[in-house]
Amino acid sequence: MAKNKIYTVGFDLPGNEFQYIDFNSDTTLLDADIILYEPTLGSPQSIESYNGRALLTEHASFVAKQRLDHWHSEIIGAVNAGKLVIVFLRKPEECYRLTGEKQYSGTGRSRTATRIVTSVSSYDAVPSIKVVSKTGSEIKLDREAKFLFSYWAEFSKYSPYEVEISGEFKAVLRSKSGDRAVGAMIAGEAGQLLLLPPLRYNEDEFLKYDGRSKQHNWTPEALKFGKRLVATLGALSATLKGASDATPAPDWTESSEYRLALEAQLELEISNRAAAISALQLERDELTGKLSAAGGLRRLLYEQGKPLEAAILEALRLLGFDANPFENGESEFDCVFESDEGRCIGEAEGKDSKAINIDKFSQLERNLQEDFARESVTSFAKGALFGNAYRLSPLHERSNFFTEKCLSAAKRVGAALIRTPDLFEPAKYLQEHPEDAGFAQRCRQAIFEAEGTIVVFPLSAPVGETAFDLKLNPTNEEDVGASGKSEVGASG
Repeated sequence: MAKNKIYTVGFDLPGNEFQYIDFNSDTTLLDADIILYEPTLGSPQSIESYNGRALLTEHASFVAKQRLDHWHSEIIGAVNAGKLVIVFLRKPEECYRLTGEKQYSGTGRSRTATRIVTSVSSYDAVPSIKVVSKTGSEIKLDREAKFLFSYWAEFSKYSPYEVEISGEFKAVLRSKSGDRAVGAMIAGEAGQLLLLPPLRYNEDEFLKYDGRSKQHNWTPEALKFGKRLVATLGALSATLKGASDATPAPDWTESSEYRLALEAQLELEISNRAAAISALQLERDELTGKLSAAGGLRRLLYEQGKPLEAAILEALRLLGFDANPFENGESEFDCVFESDEGRCIGEAEGKDSKAINIDKFSQLERNLQEDFARESVTSFAKGALFGNAYRLSPLHERSNFFTEKCLSAAKRVGAALIRTPDLFEPAKYLQEHPEDAGFAQRCRQAIFEAEGTIVVFPLSAPVGETAFDLKLNPTNEEDVGASGKSEVGASG
């Protein structure tokens, strides 16, 4: 018997036979024979609480919907392609996300924006069911679910239920007391979707901490469990395939004399759909690339090296500077930027857990001297030191960006000190409001007016839009798989 390729999405199981797939990956499930999925939201970043649940950040909101849509589509596609997909029904993870929509009220400086939010659940990725959190361990196997007998005999003791389910399916497991469905099967075009209680084991028996590698490893007992599970899942998959297998059509039946007109029509439609999907995929890839580039300014908050330098150049151009790196074989400067207000030489540095020190400023001074020594330069440029100190820490936890020596040296030569996170808000505003030339000019002036001090940029947003209200989307129409309508097995 050929070895089954088994994917576990969002969780891990003991043994090399299981291939772990991260929830945030774009992996297709069509490469696997058996897919094991635990509904999760991953580890999204939240900004605050709303109605007693976490509210995701704008980026995390986008990613959460994208990931849930991806796995929802992949699960349906895998089942309809003849795969066995098992969803382990763990307790749902629920929060709120921003939809990207805003409603405005008021005018002028009293104008306020209300962000629209909608609920999101880890079960939005699972087609055809609704869940309610309920826990218990007393479960009975439906008498018609004989195909599941071997699995249940082996693993029922590891399978307490964490939810009760409803929807269009055939129940295979029920709670003994309330006779509520806690396990089910949904038949697809060629495969099956099994909904089963999650596997729960004693971590003290299955995991052992290794002090040298500083990680947990599977114990021999856990690996034996994994071997039994692999064998049982393989047998279960074979049983379900055998129950639905029809005789493969002989080659001679594909001859034109036996072809039906409807088949040719459907094949043409499928071909047209495939071409449309391919075109949409190209559009999606292009938009994904644009999305990555659109968020480049965020690198001002946390990056170092070349990525930080690229973000600084982008921000300076938004402020109205002609900004570029400089290299002529003898000299190399991170940034040369100029406008009607004047010309600057800039150096940039990011530090993981330290302030920007005198070493980087000394390099800036050398660059200023080298620049002035060039034949084409007739006046001394203004120095600007861009610093991203404590770059991996949240902004409110960061200490002083520049050392005392660095501050003293900046005063001596009249250089501008720029904390790169301070550059983010004005650059963001100008990216969204490129017509505001007056604000861009005030930002440039702030740099040239900083004589040995940290640049203080002007405020960008109108007073009425510095804070947002929140409003719940009453319909949650965007939620995936929330209707309970069966989607597995539907063509197209």
